[in-house]
Amino acid sequence: MKTFWATLLLIAIGLPGTPVDAFPDRGTVFLVDREGQETPIGSIVFSGSGDTRGFAVTLETPLFNDHFLSMRPFRCIEGSTEWFCHLPYPYDLKMTVSAGDLQDLEYSLLFIRKAPSEFGIDAWNGLYYRLALQPDGSIAGELLEGDLNSLASPPDTDRPIDLDEFVKAETSKRLYPGLIIR
Repeated sequence: MKTFWATLLLIAIGLPGTPVDAFPDRGTVFLVDREGQETPIGSIVFSGSGDTRGFAVTLETPLFNDHFLSMRPFRCIEGSTEWFCHLPYPYDLKMTVSAGDLQDLEYSLLFIRKAPSEFGIDAWNGLYYRLALQPDGSIAGELLEGDLNSLASPPDTDRPIDLDEFVKAETSKRLYPGLIIR
C-alpha cells in the first residue's frame, strides 16, 4: 500500500519519468537570424489537453510586406540579400500536434526565399523548419531547403512534402536559419 501512495505522489508532483503536457497554452513564434537575434513574427495558441493538442498560428509582424509574386499574394520579410516569404499551406490540415508529430505545425510555417532582384517567386526555393520539442519546453526548428512545387496541385496524401528530398540549409547563407517557439 505504501508503494501505491508513493507512486501516486510522484505522478501528482510530476517528477521525471511521469507524463507531462508538452505544450503550453500559448507561445510566440520567433525567426532566428545568423547572429542569434530573435525576431517575433507571430503567436500560437494550443487548445485541448492530453497527448494530442489543437493549435492556431497567427503570423503578424510589421516586418511583413505584401507582394504579388508569380500571380499570388505573399507576405515577405525583406532582407538586403534575400526575402523570406510565408507560403500558407493551401490544403486542409488537422491542425493538431503531439510530442511525436509536429508536421501540421511545420506545414503552417512554410516559407519561400527569393533574391530582392528576382521578379517572381519560385517554390523550388522552399524553406521548411523541421521542429522538435526541447527540454526547456520550447519548440526549435532546423531549416531545410527543397522544392515545394509538390503543393501546386491537390495532393493524394495529407502529408505531400517529402523531406527525403530536402537538404539541411547552409545556415551562413540564409537570412533566418532558425525558428523557435516559446
